[in-house]
Amino acid sequence: MIRPHRLLLTALAAALVWPSGSEASPAGSAVVQEILDGRELYIERRQAQVQERAFTPELVRTQKSRGQLGFAGGAAGRLNRFTQLRLGSTCFLLSSGQILVSGQQNGCTRSSRLSTRGTNYVITLLDGGEQEITVLEGSVELQPLANGRPLPGAPILVAGGTRVRLSSQGALLGQRPLTADDYAAILRGPLFEGFTAPLPGMAALEAFVQRRFPGVSAAPPRPSLSRDPLVETINRYRAQAGRPALQSLPADLAARNAAYLAPVLEGLLVSRDCDHDRSRWGEFQNRMAASGPLMPTSEVIACPMPAAAWNPEVIVSRWMGSPFHTQILINRPKAQAIDCVRLERSGRAVAICTLWSPLPR
Repeated sequence: MIRPHRLLLTALAAALVWPSGSEASPAGSAVVQEILDGRELYIERRQAQVQERAFTPELVRTQKSRGQLGFAGGAAGRLNRFTQLRLGSTCFLLSSGQILVSGQQNGCTRSSRLSTRGTNYVITLLDGGEQEITVLEGSVELQPLANGRPLPGAPILVAGGTRVRLSSQGALLGQRPLTADDYAAILRGPLFEGFTAPLPGMAALEAFVQRRFPGVSAAPPRPSLSRDPLVETINRYRAQAGRPALQSLPADLAARNAAYLAPVLEGLLVSRDCDHDRSRWGEFQNRMAASGPLMPTSEVIACPMPAAAWNPEVIVSRWMGSPFHTQILINRPKAQAIDCVRLERSGRAVAICTLWSPLPR
């Protein structure tokens, strides 16, 4: 893998994105909106937190984690694992890895500059210095570069549904239309799986994909919400204990809860265990706390079992036989809402109920 020298990248970035005399400003900033798979997202050398802001010309990078940035202009960028970019006033400079851009945000690499008025596209840097630009929807104006300087000729307009490959020196190596399998792989891959922070161009992407490939969904299938009868059974026990009924989550929070729980439940079914990565739960709590007005404060798990044996009455009665679960479901006065999500695969089922409370004032 080619690894450009740091000084070369810094000089290239300055030539591409920083006019003389420019300083760090909100116009060249990005806020961390989401971190997945641990906490290995960094701004320069410091470990970043959700809602922390990076400014031009700071370096943002991931290791084994993925993350989403919200750019100052309203666009969003999702960074895959082992991705590195430097912020600039007119575009970011991607030096390794892969990024999905949704909205009006220009991107640069050593061999290209991408200009857009708002679209969904992916830049992937490959071994050997080559790169792929995948335009999922809309269009992108592609200016090939060699050592940071435009190559002769007019920019290339890349339409939605097209993938282009460039050499390390900006030469066009080929282009082809995206297939249904290409879209399915991207939409179910690491740039979408597990993310709950919204993409500004998601509605346009969904409409574009449905027109071309009606069998491919831009919104990956989620587990079914099992508000009934698990929630009904829990609320009956709460009434017997003199506690108010837990309310259903608003639709937007229920959708984000289902998106968070989808990979968690998949993991439980695969492992056949009854525990999961607590760091993912902590990250979800932090994201929800940053957006309000409710945040998830507790969760209970209906462990994997044969789907034919699924019985909400038995599940809840077992929870009530545990002092720990009783404390969560009955005796926490701040709990206000609940959302239960159930997933069934290959004859086995599992569910998690999350309890939500108002944010502290």
